Amino acid sequence: QVLLVDGNGLLHPRGFGIACHLGVLTDLPCIGVAKNLLHVDGLVRDELHREQVQSLQRSGETFPLTGTSGKVLGMVLRSYNNSSKPLYVSVGHRVSLGTAVRLVRACCRFRIPEPIRQ
Repeated sequence: QVLLVDGNGLLHPRGFGIACHLGVLTDLPCIGVAKNLLHVDGLVRDELHREQVQSLQRSGETFPLTGTSGKVLGMVLRSYNNSSKPLYVSVGHRVSLGTAVRLVRACCRFRIPEPIRQ
């Protein structure tokens, strides 16, 4: 059992978003799936970020979001072939980043994962 949250986990200005909070309260694995990038640890939606997003050609392609501290805060995921906007996946509680990305990708029929979409 895993919770998918329309929000952020570690990819949050305080380093502890709603996915982390909900995961700790319920003691369930939790994943944050955001539609927009928060400005955290030097991450900004600048021209370099836009180029990286445009380089994602197929569904399932990713690249890491690494802050100025060198810590990987999340992954950018192209969840659907016809979508030009990516998803920002971050760890919430009791799940690794790789597993989080695989689970989110497996739940996507369209851009937004089905558990969140419904």
